[in-house]
Amino acid sequence: MKLERLKSIVLFCLVVISIVLTTQIWLNISIEGIFIMSENKGDKASELLSSDNDKASFIKPEKLIINDNGKRTLLLNETEVGMIYDRILDDTREMLSVVFETKEGMELEKRQLDYMEKLRAGRSVELQFPFAYDYRLFAGILGIDNPNWQEIKNIDTVVVGYDSNNLYIVDKADNSIYEFKSKSLKSSIRVMVDMINRGKPYSYIFLNDVDSERYSDIVFIPTDIDKHSMPKLSSYSETDINTSEDIAAYFFKDPSTLRSIVDPAGTVIYTDGEKQGVRISKSGVIEYVSYSTQSRNDISNFTIMDAINIATNFVNSHMGFPKDSYISSIEQTTIGNKLYSCIIRYNYRYEGIPIVNDEVNMDNPIEVEIVNGEVKRYRRVVKNIKVSGQDRSLKNPLEIIDILFIRLIHDKKIDIDDIMIKDIYLSYLEYGLSNPTSMIPVWVVEVQVEGSFNTAGRYIMNAESGVILSEPY
Repeated sequence: MKLERLKSIVLFCLVVISIVLTTQIWLNISIEGIFIMSENKGDKASELLSSDNDKASFIKPEKLIINDNGKRTLLLNETEVGMIYDRILDDTREMLSVVFETKEGMELEKRQLDYMEKLRAGRSVELQFPFAYDYRLFAGILGIDNPNWQEIKNIDTVVVGYDSNNLYIVDKADNSIYEFKSKSLKSSIRVMVDMINRGKPYSYIFLNDVDSERYSDIVFIPTDIDKHSMPKLSSYSETDINTSEDIAAYFFKDPSTLRSIVDPAGTVIYTDGEKQGVRISKSGVIEYVSYSTQSRNDISNFTIMDAINIATNFVNSHMGFPKDSYISSIEQTTIGNKLYSCIIRYNYRYEGIPIVNDEVNMDNPIEVEIVNGEVKRYRRVVKNIKVSGQDRSLKNPLEIIDILFIRLIHDKKIDIDDIMIKDIYLSYLEYGLSNPTSMIPVWVVEVQVEGSFNTAGRYIMNAESGVILSEPY
């Protein structure tokens, strides 16, 4: 009997070890990560900036949506599910690379844009990107120089059917969805989604399903906001953490040889008097300028891909990227059908939530301007963020929209039929220039007004009270 009991114990231990090792291999996490609870969110905020980022890591969605037979949720890149979030992104990028490189055995079917309703009604993950990527550029960032399927022009959204492993590329400008089927398309996304579903995720709905005339197809709101809350945060700028000499050292080998002045606003300016200069403002904005960049359009083979490589390498070696950074927009200028300049903008999120700063004249916290293959200007206002207050309850987004309609219809005398809600999402708003800076949860509502106004703008509203804190006009 003792021998049998010993055999049972040994067998049980072997099963446990097998499960642990399988989990480690399958999910690519450490043994410690299986058993040790994640660190407090406030502690995670002080992680060092990263300076070894690959450009492919900056292809991230603005929204990652899980569709599960009519049930939907928004997956945020927060501490508790960060590993799952990253695994879904990695698998999707790998599937896209297979599509770009493979033609044999790959089936392609072109569908109309309204096929998205069927995809959302089934079991899929939907990655909505912050802007429409050029197809060749998207492939190039993933390392594929000559991708197949050149009939595709833009990539707005990518959808993966996680039961079938079919992959869909959405090109809104072409009103098309490109469906790819192949035995070579594989992923672990279904396992990842099952893990999320076991955690009872929040329920969301697309408002255009209710009223397509008033809401765009990306307006995606939670239905159980009463169960959700967000803490108040505080932030310190890089200029509070580092001295101006330390910051200048990122750009000049010997800052002691530089000329430096302080203007009446308190901005510290370093210059070598000839080629380069750095401005460090009291509000935390760091700006590098090269005075020697060629103004003529002499480089005939300068491409957007070159610009992305230059920007990635420059930021990596000049203070680095904050956690969860991603490309938020690309602005191009051409002269004589040649690329002359390019502005690449990056954003980052805290626990999956984007950050808004109305006090600083920057739509995105990192901007790199490249002219003729050289960095002309580099601006950043990156913050070190920590939890500083209790969780705040959040007003229902439908209540927020009602408050906004009252403002537009009654105060601004705009016809309700001329108002289109383009998007609504939670964010953190930095306000004031104190040290540290306070950050509160807000609803950001992007609005398009037709008719005599024919304008678009962004309203920022206190997520707890609904008070309008900022409006575009």
